[in-house]
Amino acid sequence: MSKFTVFLIHGIGVHRDPSWADQAIDLLRQAWRSSINLDTPMEQHIDVVPICYDHAFEDYLDDFADLGTAVLRDTLPLPTADKQALADTLTQYQITERHFLWAYLVDVVLYKMSIVREQVNALVAKQLYERIAQGNTSHQFGVIAHSLGTRVINDTLQNIRTAQAHESNFYQQGYRLKFLLQISDVTDLFSLPWHRDAFPPKDVFPHHTFDYLRTVTNCFDPIARMVPTRLNHWPEGLRDQQHLGRPVYKDILLEHVHETNVHGLCHYMLHPEITDEIFDLCGFGRRLNNRQQRRDGFPLLGPEVQPGLRTALSDLIDHSQRNHDDSWQTYINLILKFGDVSIQHGHVPQHEHEVIA
Repeated sequence: MSKFTVFLIHGIGVHRDPSWADQAIDLLRQAWRSSINLDTPMEQHIDVVPICYDHAFEDYLDDFADLGTAVLRDTLPLPTADKQALADTLTQYQITERHFLWAYLVDVVLYKMSIVREQVNALVAKQLYERIAQGNTSHQFGVIAHSLGTRVINDTLQNIRTAQAHESNFYQQGYRLKFLLQISDVTDLFSLPWHRDAFPPKDVFPHHTFDYLRTVTNCFDPIARMVPTRLNHWPEGLRDQQHLGRPVYKDILLEHVHETNVHGLCHYMLHPEITDEIFDLCGFGRRLNNRQQRRDGFPLLGPEVQPGLRTALSDLIDHSQRNHDDSWQTYINLILKFGDVSIQHGHVPQHEHEVIA
């Protein structure tokens, strides 16, 4: 049996080279050792391939003295007064490139620009194809995307599938993706304000682009909770269908808080329900041991987390939902409050460009 290849697509933050995924891959290795009934290491069965596109953003950062400049350009479909209000908020809180919340804001704004989005999608498509083409059509592939990466991979796969004749269109050459696992899915965040997304997601769906879709949300992750996955373009009834004994679509809701950065990929990967799902989709479901017991025994609160963090995050989400006014101002306010909660409960960034997603 050939090895299964899993691509990891990063989210917001700084991810300059494949080493960004080292911690996530190590968590997968640990989960393999504790949950799979095999004496051989994960590397003999699964290749994990990190995908990087962050340098596309860095190429444009020099154009912006601060985020307010970016907002005032044509990246957001807003009236001039609304853009100015956003810029004033960022100036008030001194959110510049030296602030640790910068990446939560600037990466999203930059991706709204068609020239940046097209470059990012091309970079991801190229890396996918280069690796997929090393195998043959009997090999199996899956994708795990996180945060901004969930929208990036959605757009990229849609572009690949609709390309009439392009070397990166691996679908035309007989290759396929078995699954897409979207962690902290923000695909629909770019529709803010609603119905003003210049490039709305096509909601690529199984049997055309991949066999299975999984969306994963932590109920204490304020970013993921702001704009939930909608799957607007899926054919009626598809999300309830089965394919080869598995549900085509599954939405996984987690409740653990083990780190201050509940939005982080590695925080999600700590939970055995996620790693079990990954191994199952890779074809090792029958090798999983004590599946329900490990999930039931997983603590909701991590040992190094301050007791008030869960309450603070819950209050933040409740407040944001009560005061949601369908705008980018709401998103920025949420990010600012998330930063305050993180600092108040022990998360002190090591430097301004800390990888936060």
